[in-house]
Amino acid sequence: MKPQSFSPKKMFKSLSRKKPITGGTLRPFKDYYSDWITTLKHKHLPNLHHHTHSNTSTPNLLSAHVEIIHHHFKSYYLALDLAATADVSQILYPVDHRNPIEIPFLWLGDLHPYLFTNLIRSYLLQHDDELSDQENEEDEYDGQEHDLEDYDQQNYDQEDEEIEVGESCEFLKKQWPLMNAWKIQSHKLTSRIDQIERGLRLMVPALMNRVRKAQFGFVEKVGSGEVTAATAAAELEEEMVGIVMDANRLRKDVISEIVSVTSPYQAALFLEGLAQFLVGIRDGKLLQEFKNCKTPINK
Repeated sequence: MKPQSFSPKKMFKSLSRKKPITGGTLRPFKDYYSDWITTLKHKHLPNLHHHTHSNTSTPNLLSAHVEIIHHHFKSYYLALDLAATADVSQILYPVDHRNPIEIPFLWLGDLHPYLFTNLIRSYLLQHDDELSDQENEEDEYDGQEHDLEDYDQQNYDQEDEEIEVGESCEFLKKQWPLMNAWKIQSHKLTSRIDQIERGLRLMVPALMNRVRKAQFGFVEKVGSGEVTAATAAAELEEEMVGIVMDANRLRKDVISEIVSVTSPYQAALFLEGLAQFLVGIRDGKLLQEFKNCKTPINK
C-alpha cells in the first residue's frame, strides 16, 4: 500500500470542532476566487488599461476606474476574512485555489505586503534609471531638451490663445501626464514608501511571532494533557483566524495607503501592475511550462 502524504490542512480540519457549512450562504472560497480573478482579468483590468493609456480619457474617468479596481481588491479581502472565519485551513493551505507558481508569493494565506511596496519601488527605480540615462546623454541632447522646454512653456503661457496643434502633438499633450507620472512628487512618494516599509518591518515579525506562539501553545497543551486535542485545536484555530484577518488588514491598508499618496496616473499604473501580476501567474501556458520544467529550482 502506498503511504499517504502528510497534509497539514487535513490534520487541522480533523482536529477542529467546527462543522462544515452546508446549504448556507457561503460557497467554497475557491469558487469565489475563480470568479473574482476572472472579473479582474476580463473587465476591470482592460478598462483600467484603456483609460490609463488612451488619449481620449480624462483624469476624472481615470480616477473613477482606479477607485473601481481598488474597491475590487477591498472586496476580495473582505471575502478572504469571511472565508477564514468559516474555515481558516482553506486560507492557510490554499491548495484548492492556488497553483504552484502562486504559492511561493503567499504569506499567511495571500500575497506578502512587501510585494506591494516592491512593485511601487520598481516604478520609482525605473524613473531614477531614466534620469541617470538622461544625465549621461545631456550634452548630446541638450539642444533637443531646450526645444522641448520652450515648447512646453509656450503652451502653458498661451493657454487662452487659439493654437493649431498637429495630431501627433495633441496625442503627446494628452499622454504627457502618463509619460511623466513618476516625476511628480517622486521624492515625497519615496519617503512615504520608506515609512510604510518601516511599519512592515515591525508588523510582519510581530504576526509571525503570534503564529509561533499559537503553535507552541497547541503542542504544549496537547503534550501535557492540559486539554484535549480537539479543544487545543479549536483554540489554535481561533487564534489563527485573528492572525489571518490582521494580515489581511495589513495588506489592504498598504494598498490603500499607496493609492492615497499617489497621483491618479501613478495609482492606475500601480494597480494595473498588481492586477497583471495576479493574472499573469495564473496563465495556463506559464503553468504548463513550469510543470514541464525538470530542473530543480535550487540548481
